[in-house]
Amino acid sequence: MDQAVFTSQASTHAQGYHLAAASADLTDEERRALTRWGPSHDSVPDPLRRTAIVSSFRLPSGRAAVARTFAHGAEYSRRGAIRWYTQFVVLDEPIFCRFAANPFAILTAAVAGGCLNVHDSLPPVLPAIRLLGKASPVDVAGIEYAAALVGPRFLLQVLEQLLAHNGPVILAGCERYQRIIAGILSLLPVSFRSGISFTTGLIPSAQRPFRIQPFHGPPIELERIKRERGATVVDFSRSPAELPAGAHPWTKFIAYVLGGSRWHLLKALFRREDLPKCDDSSGLQALGRLCLEEIVYSSGVPKIKHTADRLEVTAARHLTPDAAPQPAVPSPDEEPSELAPAVPSPSSSETGKTHGYPLGGDPLNPANRSSASEDSGGAASDPAALRLWSIAAEHAFLAWQEGPESFARFQAQWATLRSRLPGAIPDTVLGAAVRRFKDALACPPTAENDGTVRIRQFRELLSLLTEE
Repeated sequence: MDQAVFTSQASTHAQGYHLAAASADLTDEERRALTRWGPSHDSVPDPLRRTAIVSSFRLPSGRAAVARTFAHGAEYSRRGAIRWYTQFVVLDEPIFCRFAANPFAILTAAVAGGCLNVHDSLPPVLPAIRLLGKASPVDVAGIEYAAALVGPRFLLQVLEQLLAHNGPVILAGCERYQRIIAGILSLLPVSFRSGISFTTGLIPSAQRPFRIQPFHGPPIELERIKRERGATVVDFSRSPAELPAGAHPWTKFIAYVLGGSRWHLLKALFRREDLPKCDDSSGLQALGRLCLEEIVYSSGVPKIKHTADRLEVTAARHLTPDAAPQPAVPSPDEEPSELAPAVPSPSSSETGKTHGYPLGGDPLNPANRSSASEDSGGAASDPAALRLWSIAAEHAFLAWQEGPESFARFQAQWATLRSRLPGAIPDTVLGAAVRRFKDALACPPTAENDGTVRIRQFRELLSLLTEE
């Protein structure tokens, strides 16, 4: 695999924002394409200036490009502007598919393997990199997180817009787009998701025609983009749209999966060696109809002579998704801010264990939980309790991610929030919280934070969540 860096720097061949360094095997065509997609000083909205933005797209050569954009120092001109630093990873198709066409997993693996170093002064040639490991095609925790964040009906709405239209799908009315996009990608076959370009936060631009594009600007600007680019908009601040009877067959199949958390169906399907390649909407339509047919025949519904249209009508009647959960949440003045600064990557000695719990892989071993998992009892199996604990863990994570002041406020409010929670924290929720911390470590280090404070705060966070 190859890498490149697009940033503001004075070099022998250019000044300002340009492709400042790259691997030797990148072709001239690929270098020009990376330059065109590279974000400059006016490409990041104000709400995201303290976080890392992930993007993914295809190069003209057919190879996949995954990018990570974050603030790193000041521009070379010394005018006081933020210097945006974008690292590109360019992959061949077999490696991209080995990681299930999941750009987030690719960046996590690259950072964990020490492949993406941040340079104050870039060398002209960067070394090729090698990624170890692989990713599962179905990230159940990521799907569940996205569904809890905005509701399953919104996930179906985004999915339907992607499959029913060829233009951009603009996401508005939310802030945590990375989790939403990760959940959406996991609901699509690898062969289809590999062709979906997206960004988790760059400002819309004609130079970067992403299929999935978050938006943070004023409504009048949104209308202009919608008109000029033929985009559809999913606004999470409004009520989700109902799934129409004529929806795409794959959307109806996913509605059935989401409605009963039938993850085994999706896992079994994506593991099939004879799974047909679905690199466009028509291929996915055929696969969706096949899945719906199998569901109708296996659910006790009388067998019928059906055409494709009759099958879709039957599926629409039986596969209506569950309503989005409406759990109790703390009052607005107790909720931490959405802003999330970039989090450094501490040394392996610091991240090996936290509060006695491993920082990744499977959910935490119940044997390490003392009596907590036994005391959780009904909370571990009660869906309402799981949702409440998931919300509490989300507030804790956001408070930790924002910084010391926000985390201190959360600690002061924890007693009130804890009184509303049943039993002890379920192992699944605690395991998900630990995995989110590991994901956050993929963000680059900053001059303001060397990582030790975050590690200490996370230990305190786990102490709060697991206290009796």
